[in-house]
Amino acid sequence: MRFIVGNQSNKDERDELLTRFLVNAQDGDVIELLPGTYFSKDNPFICNIERNITIVGQSENQNDVTLYCSFTVGADTLMIFRNLIVNYPADEDNTLSAFDGAEIYCDNVKIDRNTSDYWDTIYGQNSFFSFKDSSIMTGSKTKAIGISLENSQMFADNTYFQLLFQKNSLVYLKDSLVTHKLELRRHSRLFFKNIKVDSSMTDNKDDLAVKSGSQMNGQDLVFASENPQVRILKSHFDVSNFQPGSKNINFKFDDSSKVIADGKLPSRK
Repeated sequence: MRFIVGNQSNKDERDELLTRFLVNAQDGDVIELLPGTYFSKDNPFICNIERNITIVGQSENQNDVTLYCSFTVGADTLMIFRNLIVNYPADEDNTLSAFDGAEIYCDNVKIDRNTSDYWDTIYGQNSFFSFKDSSIMTGSKTKAIGISLENSQMFADNTYFQLLFQKNSLVYLKDSLVTHKLELRRHSRLFFKNIKVDSSMTDNKDDLAVKSGSQMNGQDLVFASENPQVRILKSHFDVSNFQPGSKNINFKFDDSSKVIADGKLPSRK
């Protein structure tokens, strides 16, 4: 069923109605939100999702709808977000987490986490994520992880990530930006077309790290740094078309890694 929230006479009524729709959701429900703020920084809503539902902002401007919430999406559950902001302002929980076959689809969505601790904004284990025209933020923190994937898959198009970290996960990126750091571990795979890595706001020693049996393949890799640091350990790296040019990149890799930059083995620095 389709439910509309936001035309109630006061905010408490809106929040109470939205709570009821989320808690009692059935497969296929669509919750449409009129412009406004739902729940609050002082009293965010924490919700476990066990039904296949969609939450959509009525306006195409994502800034028109803000949800102060934390969502945990359970096994084999599908959840769709469109045209809104989800922000969790409290400690000791992810803004969004998904487990055991859950599928998350985000279109024109911003997911943020403005807290004092360092929990991941998004955590996925054995799950699937799709992002289009979206952003995954970590508030003002540069060491926190925007999205952490474990045994998961992700596709992203025109999406902004603040620190992308993957373990034993498969990721496809297109026309996207990763700030703070991009790191692959434990047999992860990343395939991409046109991504930018910008670690200028951090003191991380590596702009990009590919480790422990991981694989990175693609073309059009742009670094914000004039002399980016790329570390490859026991992994496979095959990338073409760099900015700055591959001669300006500080490649560090071990003898067990297979590293190809613009069709040839780069020099180690």
